[in-house]
Amino acid sequence: MTSLMAWLSLVFGGVLLLILSRPAKHKKKTSRYLQDSKSVNVDSIEYSASVVNLNVLSDETLWQKTERVARNLKRQIGSGAPVKIILYMAVLVVLSVYINDNFLQLSLLPVLLIFFTAGFWFAVQWLQKREKAQFDQAFPDALNMLASSVSSGESLMHAIIFVGQSLDGEVGREFRIMGERLQVGESPDLVFRKACKRFPYPAFHFFVITLRANMQRGGQLREIITRLNRLMFEARAIEKKKYALTAEARTSAKIVGAIPFFFLFMLRYLSPENYQFVMFNPDGRYILYYVLISEVIGIGIVWKLMRGVES
Repeated sequence: MTSLMAWLSLVFGGVLLLILSRPAKHKKKTSRYLQDSKSVNVDSIEYSASVVNLNVLSDETLWQKTERVARNLKRQIGSGAPVKIILYMAVLVVLSVYINDNFLQLSLLPVLLIFFTAGFWFAVQWLQKREKAQFDQAFPDALNMLASSVSSGESLMHAIIFVGQSLDGEVGREFRIMGERLQVGESPDLVFRKACKRFPYPAFHFFVITLRANMQRGGQLREIITRLNRLMFEARAIEKKKYALTAEARTSAKIVGAIPFFFLFMLRYLSPENYQFVMFNPDGRYILYYVLISEVIGIGIVWKLMRGVES
């Protein structure tokens, strides 16, 4: 049991180190877009519950959120999702058995549970990060097409359809779905709510806010979209600058976090007797606990420094 607790501490400590080494996200990105939008001189945008209610667009129950996440994950995985999931699970099983036989020497069931939990968490994070990168790359093009179509005299609905037909990828597909739903007479609020669940990003939420306000109050939509695109460009520039400023700290945190695992891996094959002493001897576990505690403290300091740069 003591050995199991030691390895549980090691695994969860490693996960904590990787989480802390990631750059923190701003919790108030949506409010930043809303604050920056005050520079838009359009009388039709009135921030009140009757016109713009962001909660209406994104509010959902726990079960609805679970269903949305499951649908998004299936779409993010792509074609043959069940086969890919089964293959990924098989890789996790093989990896967990290998690690347990050569390093942990514990009961296989808790090791499988830990590997499956950590493996699926990292897979979900990677898929969401990839989709966010694709969205950030394609969404400005969609805004430019929409602004050009509106300025040429097209209605908002036909402009959305035009973007969906002209733009490839998931962003173009979602615009095409939005246009088809609006064309058959579906409520704009319902259409935009579904789109926001598909793309739960502050930039897209603010884009939907501008469309709802324009539909209900009118206004110069082309000017609003142009300024929204400019705000997104400035936000991306700030994000890139933040990543550049914290690049050294993030790299250092990842290296420091990987040192104990690399050390234990090498120790297992270069000096098996010392590995057995550190991992399974009651006196040697103090070394393991010292390494874990010192690593967590060090990564915590680096994370604090990065937060200071980002704020």
